[in-house]
Amino acid sequence: MQKVSGAQQAKMISIINATAASIKTIQSNFSQVKSVSFLNENVKSYGRMYYSNQGKLRWEYNSPYRYTFAINGGKVYIKSGAKSQVIDIRTSQLFKSIAQIMINSITGKSLKENNDFNTQMYVDGNDWIAVLTPKKAQMKKMFRTVQLHFNSRHNMVSKVVMTETSGDATVITLSGVRTNENIPDQIFFVK
Repeated sequence: MQKVSGAQQAKMISIINATAASIKTIQSNFSQVKSVSFLNENVKSYGRMYYSNQGKLRWEYNSPYRYTFAINGGKVYIKSGAKSQVIDIRTSQLFKSIAQIMINSITGKSLKENNDFNTQMYVDGNDWIAVLTPKKAQMKKMFRTVQLHFNSRHNMVSKVVMTETSGDATVITLSGVRTNENIPDQIFFVK
């Protein structure tokens, strides 16, 4: 990874923000690999993600277990097996911050709205990488860094790497990305 100059960083963020502003919806598959220091093998899971620029996100794990997490209208809907719960994110600043990070990370908006993170841009081949370092104490307890990898041809997030303070990391890779297609509103509710 090669660190870019301040002028290059401003130009890259401007291009990413212009692309993010043009995106109304995103649908994609994802793979998630979590490395945990006390486990010999990484934990791998797969699923589907739906995003709407109306502040809605659905993260649906299909393998090796079924688990759904949806953000819609100030509420988080969670379903694991037969259990469901609804959390009002307005009652928890931490949950609100995590929900905002998730939504902003999908499009790269977190580069523009950086009240929670300092941003440094890098180039690595055809990828642009934004390394986000937490500013707030609550976030510093959870994350060492969050990296957003952008394919410079599409200016969209293709991979997210979240490194926890413990050194454990979660890598989420998006594939089969489709943008600006209609997504039925009921997708963003979990029953």
